[in-house]
Amino acid sequence: MNDAWDLIRNVTEVIGMIAIPVFGWILHTIIQHSKKLILLEERVNETISSKLETLEERIDTLSAKIGDTHEDINKISLEINNLNNINDMRERKLDSILEEIKRLSEK
Repeated sequence: MNDAWDLIRNVTEVIGMIAIPVFGWILHTIIQHSKKLILLEERVNETISSKLETLEERIDTLSAKIGDTHEDINKISLEINNLNNINDMRERKLDSILEEIKRLSEK
């Protein structure tokens, strides 16, 4: 019976001599990879943040340009309306002058 326990003890010691360093190496490798993953994640987050900031700046610039264009369109529309009103007034004056000339020529 002692021989059986000695055999089990010897087998567990051999397994322990092999398994403990292997598990230690595996744990060490996992920790190192997790550190690298954390650093990579931080770099990716920084890159994404900088690209988002650049995109937001572009959107703000585009929004400002759209606002300026909208204002310019409104100004041009007002100018066109003013020019149309002036043109209508000139046509009425010209029509009244032509009618006056026609009336005077009939006399």
